[in-house]
Amino acid sequence: MQLYFDRIDSFEDIGDVLRYALAVFNEQGIVRVSYHITPAFAELTSQTTAVFADGFSAEWLECYDREDFRSSDPIPRRVLDHGAMMTWQEAEMAAPNSPANKTYFKAMREHGLIHGFGIPLFGPVGRDGFASLDFGEPVADVPPDNIGTVRSVAQAGHQRICVLLGRSKKAPQLSEREIEVLTWAARGKSMADIAAILDISPDTAKTYAKRIYAKLEVSDRVGAVVKAMRMGIVRI
Repeated sequence: MQLYFDRIDSFEDIGDVLRYALAVFNEQGIVRVSYHITPAFAELTSQTTAVFADGFSAEWLECYDREDFRSSDPIPRRVLDHGAMMTWQEAEMAAPNSPANKTYFKAMREHGLIHGFGIPLFGPVGRDGFASLDFGEPVADVPPDNIGTVRSVAQAGHQRICVLLGRSKKAPQLSEREIEVLTWAARGKSMADIAAILDISPDTAKTYAKRIYAKLEVSDRVGAVVKAMRMGIVRI
């Protein structure tokens, strides 16, 4: 396990942390994962929360991008309040559900999101986060060592991301167009999509992206989106 921690602590880029954690999760049998990181003390399902997701259908991600739908998700808050791992079913039964909550859980089942679990991720100065993971089978059927590795790597990755974010106290100055590009990237749009939306060429969109990465001191769009949302540069 220490080898995982040493590797995570060696990264200087948020995107590298996320990619490495995802690779470990996949090795352990995880088929889908989402990671929520918020501004300090903000709600885990707010529109200011950066959500990194892998393995979920495009239809589900489109639903989750809607503010009304995301705000009806009670799982992150219930897991964080519980302070320990909870399956999605346990989270559903942990408290009375509003009509919106019931609709949310129904939608999960309709999209095949049944066997996953959530884990709270604790960070410095209120920078708590949340990860939702799924082995594609009941947690009771998964070897305990696999679950333990996934939980430990998720917590270590979150803490490293908090450290990297904490190093940048002052937000860099982005142009209005760069903020537009970054905002659409945070909404999950590709560079081709962004070019069409902003009526610019794909090459111009890529140039803006490269400038954004340089100013934010990251290497890719994942790191740029997470860092920009944590610094309050963009809102979705």
